[in-house]
Formats: sequence, C-alpha cells, structure tokens
Amino acid sequence: MVRLRRGEVLGQLAQGKKLLAVLGSHGKTTTATMVAQIFHEAGENPSFYLGGYAPSLGASGRWGKGDWLIAEVDESEGAPTQLKPWAALLLNADYEHVDRYANEKAVIAAYQQILGNVAGPVIVVAKEESAAMDAAGSVQQKVTFGWEKSEADYVGSWKGESADGIRFGVKGKGKDLGTFAVAAPGRHNGGNALGGLALAAELGIAPEKIRQGLQAFRRAERRFEILGSEPALEVVDDYAHHPKEVVATWKAAQARGRARIVAIFQPHRYTRLATFMTAFAEALAKADLVVLLPVYAAGEREMEGFGVAELAAKIGELGGKVEVARSMPECRTILGKVWQEGDLFLFMGAGDVTQLAKKVARDFGTFRAVRDLVKGEGVVKWYEPMNKHTTIRIGGPAQVWFEPESEEALGRVVQWCGKERVPLTVVGRGSNLLVRDGGIGGVCVHFGQPGMSKIEAVEGKIRAGAGARLKQIVSVAKANGIMGLEFMEGIPGALGGAMRMNAGAMESWTFETVESVRVMNREGKVSEVGRGDFEVKYRKVPRLVEDIAVGAVLHGKPGNPEEIAEKLKQYSRKRWDSQPAAPSAGCIFKNAEKIPAGRLIEELGLKDTSVGGARISPVHGNFIVNQGGAKAVDVLMLMEKVQARARKDRGIDLEPEVIVVGEDE
Repeated sequence: MVRLRRGEVLGQLAQGKKLLAVLGSHGKTTTATMVAQIFHEAGENPSFYLGGYAPSLGASGRWGKGDWLIAEVDESEGAPTQLKPWAALLLNADYEHVDRYANEKAVIAAYQQILGNVAGPVIVVAKEESAAMDAAGSVQQKVTFGWEKSEADYVGSWKGESADGIRFGVKGKGKDLGTFAVAAPGRHNGGNALGGLALAAELGIAPEKIRQGLQAFRRAERRFEILGSEPALEVVDDYAHHPKEVVATWKAAQARGRARIVAIFQPHRYTRLATFMTAFAEALAKADLVVLLPVYAAGEREMEGFGVAELAAKIGELGGKVEVARSMPECRTILGKVWQEGDLFLFMGAGDVTQLAKKVARDFGTFRAVRDLVKGEGVVKWYEPMNKHTTIRIGGPAQVWFEPESEEALGRVVQWCGKERVPLTVVGRGSNLLVRDGGIGGVCVHFGQPGMSKIEAVEGKIRAGAGARLKQIVSVAKANGIMGLEFMEGIPGALGGAMRMNAGAMESWTFETVESVRVMNREGKVSEVGRGDFEVKYRKVPRLVEDIAVGAVLHGKPGNPEEIAEKLKQYSRKRWDSQPAAPSAGCIFKNAEKIPAGRLIEELGLKDTSVGGARISPVHGNFIVNQGGAKAVDVLMLMEKVQARARKDRGIDLEPEVIVVGEDE
C-alpha cells in the first residue's frame, strides 16, 4: 500500500485548479472555511479541502466545478514544495511542530519555501505577526492586513462581541468597505476573518458577497464549538494545543460572561509540552481552575521531567488552581466535584479530549433533568465516584447518583428513565458489587436517605426500607426479641441488595426470612408481593433484577435478647477468623456443585496471586482484595485467570457471584 502525505494528495487535487493556500501555525481550518464560504456565496462553486467538518458547507471537502481550490496547507510534515499555489494567505508563523523544526527560524524557512512557490500575484500576510512578515520578507507584491494602527493595506476596526459573534469595520487600501459580522468568538477570529476578507477582495470578490459569506459562516468542528449551553453550565470544545491558541481560546471564553472558566486541558505530544512548558503554564493559569489530563502522546515516548505533574507544579507556582486527572473517568469525577452553577467548562487539546467534552455535555443534560424531576425529594449528584460506595473501593463515576427520599420521587425518575430510555441501575451498600473503571452510565439509584431506610418492629415482625442496613435490622430485631435474623449481621449490605441476591451467611438465606416485598416496576408503580410469588434461586431472585425492591416485611421467631446476643458473638468470631480484613467485594464466585469455590482456588494454588492492585486473599481463596490502587480491570483479569485454571485443571466452570456493572475506561 502506498502512503501519500497530505501535501502530495493536495498537489494531485490542485492540478487544473487555482489553489488558494491558507497557511499558519494557528487558525488555518477556521480561515479556510471562511474563504470557502465566501467563494461559495459569491457563486464561484469552489472546491475545498479543510481540516475539519464545516457545518455551514455541510462537508470537510468538496469537488466543485469552479476554478478555485481552497485548502489549508499544513507544514507539520515539512514544506510541501510540490505545491504551486495561485495565491496564499499567511496568518502567522509561530514556532510549532517541535518534533520536526529545531527553532522558529526553521519554521519561518519552511513558510518562505511555500511562499516562494506561489505562482499567482497575490500573497496576503498578517502585518502584526512579526514572524509571518519575516517569512514574507522577500515577497515584493504582498498585501497586508491588521487592526487599527497597523498601517496595513486592509485595516480592521473592532466593534465588539456578543453572544451572536463579533463585528468589525474594514478599510481596504483606503476605501471604506463597511461593517462585517461573523458568528465566531474572540478577536483572534476577527483577525482570521479579516485575512480571509483581504484574500477574497484581492481576487475580485465584491464586498457585499464577502459580507454574505462571513454571515453564512459557521465554525468548523472543535473550533470553539459550543456543545451545550444553559444557565447552569456551558460546555465548549476547542482544538487549542499551542500556548497562543490556549490564550486566544481563553479570551473568547471570558467574553461569554460566565461565573467561572474551568479549563480542561490535554497536552498533545511530549515534545510540544517540553518546549512550551512555561508558556502553557502561563496561559492556563488564567483560568479559575485547571484540570489536566494525561499527555496525548501521538506515538511519542514519555519524556521524564516534562509531564503533567511538572505542568501542574508550574501552574501552581503562578497562583493557578489545578487538579490532575489520571484518566478520563477520574476527570469526570473531578468535574462533578468542582462544578458550580454558571460555570463554563472549556475543553482544549488536539487529542481525544473531544470525546470527553461531548460526553460531559450529554451527561449534564441527564443530571439536570433528574434534578428537576426530584424537586428536592432526595439527593442528586453528578459524577459521583463509585469507589466511595463499594466495599472493594473500586469503580468509576456514576453519571447521575440519586438517593430518593420517597417512593414518589423514585417513581417519577423510574418512569422518566423508561420513557427516555436512560439506563437505571440500583445499588445497595456496595458489597458483592464490582463497578468497572469507566463508571455507570445513566441513573444510579441508592437508598441512602432516611425515607427509604426506616426500620420498625411491628407485631413480632420487622418492616424495613430497601436502604436499611442489615446490621441495623439485626439490632432492631434483637432489641424487640425477634430471633432468626442474626446471620445478617456480618453481611455488609442493605436489605434491597440482600433480597435481590438472596444473600446468605452461616448457612442461612435472606429469603428464608421474607414475608412480603414492596416492589416497584419500571413504570414507577408499587405493589406488595408475597414471598410465594417469587422464584428464588441460589444467589439470585430473577424478578428483582428487573423490578425494584423498595421495602419488605421480615419474620423471625420469639427469642430473648441475651440469647440473640450470644449467637451474634459466635457468628462474628467465625467471620473474622475466616474472612480478610482488607477491602473486598465479598465472595467472588458461587460455589461449584461439588466443592466450595474458596477450597477449589486454594487447591489450585492460586491464593496470594495478584494482578495490578488486586490480590487473591491468603486468608480465604474466594475473596479478591484491593491492596491499594486496584482497578476493576485488575480484578476482572484475576477472575479470568482463576476461571481458566478451574476449567483447565478440574473441568469446572466457576460462575461469578459478584455483580459486575458499568462500562470500561
């Protein structure tokens, strides 16, 4: 397969066309889109080849019947000397692509080569960009553009910015061309438009057609792209990956008038970060808060001493507030923690940070909708870290965390989730639960509020909400002389989860004590269902996988508190002697038909085996413990290792007892 560089492809496309080359370290895609839009509105039917999707043109490239081919010419792979542009527009010539160019002089030399190949009479240069003027120094017929006092051939006068975009007046070679408006933020985009205007005017496009073109222009993807905007939060995605671009983008964000700017930055390439470390720190420190993502290496090797930790330290030295995220899910957790009403989240970088930006914008809409539905009847959190809510202390963030205070509030949310097809997951106290590192999408319900956790003894029975802790249920039962629930004392969970899994201990099972269950279906309707209407399996009650248990009546038998207390002591001693103290999810596998899972794992010699931060406990083979810093992927790999050995050596298929939910990182 033959690999062609972009410049080589462009050279082939340009044959038989008049190539208008848009050049510069920054702003090429935006400006080339503006020029293409101008020529399109002028009826020139141009061809264009852009670096991003242009919404107003409906494509990133198109082959037109007209004479013109408008394209951004990229210098990242060296000067494309095979190109012979008819005309060129040079926006700037800042030091960039440090993996290829040794210094600013080398960048300027590359632009000089390109400009030296311009076949036609028109070369337009930004007069206020000294490096660009140096690159065009030997060009005799160049035309310049700039703002007031620049004494350029085309002079722009700034008239202001609003939510709709920017406005500026123009004098072209002494002639008043009027006022122009562009739906783009920031003075830097005014400069881009001014350069595109000068190029079009020099090639004979009438001012009115230029005005129409700029009015029709819409920003290309990732060029200050507003992904979501409401009073509570605005989310903006931008391709900025050079210090000057970061500053320009921050200024555009500042003009939005938001309460705070939270900058989420993903450095692109170690070589670029190493070269511009101080400049990046100075640019980012302007934000109210900075969240740094790991470097997007783009194939480069890590450079010791030039990473995110060093950048964070420099931002801190400059007085900036900074958080460091080790992963995309951790970044979401941080954003959920720091978000305040009225914020602007500004995502910047040339890597995959754009995927995070889009997800955050979507997820906030779900969070806001649930918060509005709940109307204060419960707790609603955005991006709640699940490692706080699992006994193994592992798990990415829940998109929306909801603790209802009442069945009515829960019903509204359940009904809405069904209608909007939003996933809804119910979790208990986090035992027998493994949340994947990417977290839980949709709404995650937890019965942590008093309204859903009440416990009362009535006529020798216990009536409890699904959020009631099993240990507290046992305590109330003991105080009221109700015997038979003591086995629950050592199960680190809540009633709802215990019923769903038919949790057991000390050779007793939850559903042996159940008289009836209050059940909510996925339409938000509640009914009381007797014990006999449930199919109960080993470690599973199928109906409660779909329907939601919101409470239950439990029965026991009369007993005196002293007798109950003695039994609790016996169970407690047995549990502490046989189970590890380190964080775990409880038993990982269901027992096989002929041998307990823990004994099987011990006989296979797998006790104390570890993957990453996860380790099979040396105390009990059916427990995987978090040694510190374990990830869900570590636990899953360890589980697969055990299953493979059991299948190979004993012909036994071990079935997980732990419930695995969520999505991968």
